[in-house]
Amino acid sequence: MPHAAPWKSDGAYKVILPDVTVTAGGHCESSAMMNALRYEGYDVSECMIIGGGGAPSFIYMKGTFPFVGARCDYMRERFFEASGIAWHGVVPEGKDAGWAEIRSLLDRGIPVVLRVDMRYLPYRYGGKYGSKYMSFGGHYVTLFGIDSTSGIAYVSDTEYTSLQVVKLADLHKARSSDTKTFPPRAEYYWVEPPSVTVDADSLVLASFKSVIENYESLALDGLSRYGSDLASIASYSRQKFLLPAVFGYMAGNIEEHGTGGASFRMLYRDFLLFASEKSSFADEASALIANLDECIASWHQLSSAFRDLSPLIKGMDAGERAEEYAKLAKIAQTLYEREKAFYTGMKKTYIAMTGA
Repeated sequence: MPHAAPWKSDGAYKVILPDVTVTAGGHCESSAMMNALRYEGYDVSECMIIGGGGAPSFIYMKGTFPFVGARCDYMRERFFEASGIAWHGVVPEGKDAGWAEIRSLLDRGIPVVLRVDMRYLPYRYGGKYGSKYMSFGGHYVTLFGIDSTSGIAYVSDTEYTSLQVVKLADLHKARSSDTKTFPPRAEYYWVEPPSVTVDADSLVLASFKSVIENYESLALDGLSRYGSDLASIASYSRQKFLLPAVFGYMAGNIEEHGTGGASFRMLYRDFLLFASEKSSFADEASALIANLDECIASWHQLSSAFRDLSPLIKGMDAGERAEEYAKLAKIAQTLYEREKAFYTGMKKTYIAMTGA
């Protein structure tokens, strides 16, 4: 007799949380957190999560498809610490993948944030799996319902304004994928119903501290080398026929692939606006916006340059390509200088705010 699927090992099961209102977001995890928190009654916006979690950072990973990462690794943990919201995270062991506990949480009316490989979410790819190049196990959705008899689940996901329907078999595959690109390991987490009111001042102080740490530990060093890295992009791979797709992919990493635009800087700008309206540090937050706008302009300029180059690069000879790479390097150098100015202004502001 075949074994029951992990999501219905205890028999048929159906629970769909009522009255779900989905708010679209710019980044997968912060939007997943936002929709889970708002459903439970927390007054939280996505920019509060991005800001309170000190998201802005920078890392550049060379390869056939170079990856630009512009968010710190610990945004979730930092936000929950800064907000005082208690949360629970699990990386389950065994073939069950934690489905039994996930069902019990839904029974209690608690939505569950799931880490998944986005390749196996067919609603994203016209009803099919994404290509192997789309495999990415650091994607997050929030689960609001399961119907094991029909074999479907209901999730919120980043830019979508309503719950998406996905087969439970596909969702399980997405959760348990063995992709080499950030394997999800069936991770999930949740928060309990509200017991605290999120304090804007606490978020601002934690945010500035975290962002400064991000720049000092990683981002500034990577940004300082970004120009030379782009100038040498021809050395990354012998597969020159992929270059049009490479530049399109790098532009997407900056603007569309879950960053909210300009490598998380636009979402962080929203946080500074929030801080200028809701916190005691209105003047301090407002003063940082001008420098951040300069950074945003450079990120947009770079992504536009990538897009413009994408359809032309295939017909260029080596010399012409080198000239284009030098132009990219110049934009990246200006980006570094502007990002450094933003960091410098924030650190000066934070010292004035705290005396630290």
